[in-house]
Amino acid sequence: MLYRLLFVLLFFSISYAFDIRTGNYDNYFRLVIEPDDKGYQLLKCEEKNLIIRVSSNPQTFLKKNLKLNLKYIDAVEIFQNSYKNESIIIISLKEKITPKIFTLDKPYRVVVDFYLNNENIAKKENKEKPNKTDDKEDIVLSMLASAISNKSDLDDDMDLPKEKKFKGKKKVIVIDPGHGGKDAGATANGLVEKDINLKVAKMLKNYLEKDGRFTVYLTREDDTFIPLYDRTVFAIEKKADLFVSIHTNASENTALSGTYIYTLNLRGAQSKLAKMVEERENKAVLDIVKVSANPTVNKIVADLSISNTMTEGLNLAKTLEKYLRAETNFKRIDSANFAVLKTPGIPSVLVEIAFLTNPKDAEKLKDEEFLRNFSKNLYKGIASYFFSYKNYVFKGSNIN
Repeated sequence: MLYRLLFVLLFFSISYAFDIRTGNYDNYFRLVIEPDDKGYQLLKCEEKNLIIRVSSNPQTFLKKNLKLNLKYIDAVEIFQNSYKNESIIIISLKEKITPKIFTLDKPYRVVVDFYLNNENIAKKENKEKPNKTDDKEDIVLSMLASAISNKSDLDDDMDLPKEKKFKGKKKVIVIDPGHGGKDAGATANGLVEKDINLKVAKMLKNYLEKDGRFTVYLTREDDTFIPLYDRTVFAIEKKADLFVSIHTNASENTALSGTYIYTLNLRGAQSKLAKMVEERENKAVLDIVKVSANPTVNKIVADLSISNTMTEGLNLAKTLEKYLRAETNFKRIDSANFAVLKTPGIPSVLVEIAFLTNPKDAEKLKDEEFLRNFSKNLYKGIASYFFSYKNYVFKGSNIN
């Protein structure tokens, strides 16, 4: 007899549901997965862990959450990559058991039979039935490698993202005014970085909230010191769709000027300037956020989510550039291993407004109109990233 179970996906701020059936037989037990769409791949089968990738539909609605309690299975954990419409199913066994995997149709099902006493049967049938994919590579673990490779999948002349329907659910934006409290950041030309960062963050929050399609949080509302780790945890707790860290640049070379956007790169800074900024901003080490007691699960989820953070962070940066370039002395998009940008599954960027150590940039940073225009164009870029900006906020709205 089969017992119907429902395992709920709660990852990357979107909820999904998988239908799972289990049953016990004489020399094996069966686990049947009914994903939203056809297609699966066996990513790893070793020791007591079985990892499968299946397609998933982001329109699946949350139904019910039932606990999984089987004699031979320790846990089933499912993690959703909402940007690629796929899910990673990690089955942790209480003992080493050889599985046999195949599919059935009408409806589409991925069937996993775990043989208890005769491993040769499973090995033989697996050999006769080839994998559903020609790709032998561990896709999840390779995501991280491809995301940090020199070659980008994004074209320099890419169009703005197509409008994404949010169906009445507001996008959650976390804005991080860099530094604060005992950490003043850079100081020069009568300017203090932490004050500029907070001012611009509040202006950006104002634009986003008056738009009506965003829920906005600041990591700090006043002159308070917040550790880097707490800033990233705050974004995760708020289930942010986007994380933007606001900073003001500085250098011993007073000739350096302009606006820079930084994205996450786990290999570290690739340019001399990026390395300088990385060393200045990284005052703490961010630990990987653990989601499971199983170290294999944590590695899979960390690789998957950080890969997504880097890929979408670059996509966001290119969108912001289109709006900032028209209003600022925009220099380039760069990458570095910023602790504050390690927001698993959340697209994140660090924006350096200008150099307060450069005399001309310093004058701009003292100009309220410049700061408002900068904030306004940041808002336009964020709106475009989600909805393809069309001057939405200024229809009947007077934003100062």
